[in-house]
Amino acid sequence: MQKSKLLVAVLGALCAMPVFAADAPAAPAAPAVTANVGFTTDYVFNGISQNYRSPALQGGFDYTPASGLYLGTWASNISGNQYTNASMEWDMYGGYNGKVNDDLGYQVGLISVMYPGGKTADPTASVYKKWDTSEAILGATWKSLNVKLTYTLTDWYGINTSGYSPTMTADGSPTADTADTGSKGSTYVEANYTYEISEGLSVIAHAGHQKIQNFAKLDYTDYKLAVSKLYQGFTYALAYTTTNATDNNLYHVKINGDDKVLSGNILAASVSRSF
Repeated sequence: MQKSKLLVAVLGALCAMPVFAADAPAAPAAPAVTANVGFTTDYVFNGISQNYRSPALQGGFDYTPASGLYLGTWASNISGNQYTNASMEWDMYGGYNGKVNDDLGYQVGLISVMYPGGKTADPTASVYKKWDTSEAILGATWKSLNVKLTYTLTDWYGINTSGYSPTMTADGSPTADTADTGSKGSTYVEANYTYEISEGLSVIAHAGHQKIQNFAKLDYTDYKLAVSKLYQGFTYALAYTTTNATDNNLYHVKINGDDKVLSGNILAASVSRSF
């Protein structure tokens, strides 16, 4: 499943007009390079648990010069039960955050989601396939509302039929339904609304829809409601997520009698800090 996530694209710093006041010290410039680290009781991305309903340690670095450009990298531990032969998700991303006016902004970017060592282990596969995925991002923000479209430039997290041994008909010819089919061009559309209750305390509502190109049975919609509090430099959050994802081996994993519904109702707590 997609990580990264969420993904995670970071808002870059926007140009600001200088403010002059007699005898007033100049405000310190925001650092161009920042680091972040966090812990969550369940790494949930686009409605799906990425770490087999288990805690995750996460962190990254971002470079956001005043031009609006941004570059960054981020990583999290993930479960090899979902991403075979992998234990880490590593994201690299970059793009541009622009501003039309004080209320309206936009974002264009690219993200590469990698799983070092990760590859499928289906015994019917004649070649192994990697989970690595690259995506393009287009977003817009109006006041407290953000909308975003993510478009996969590769297969969606290893989902395709190429490399599999074809099913044969009686005369030894491949059946028609075994033609190579990829999931390039999959999309995720989302809307996020943030309501600030008081300084540092916010409620976030999210809705998103995942469409997997050529694999409609995997499509789903997810919803999330979260509360976030900034306190003494740390951000604490509690989020509830639910989806209508169907019961299949991408969203419901059964291993040696262990049954995990990865797309079910999930309540996750997290704490993070930026430096």
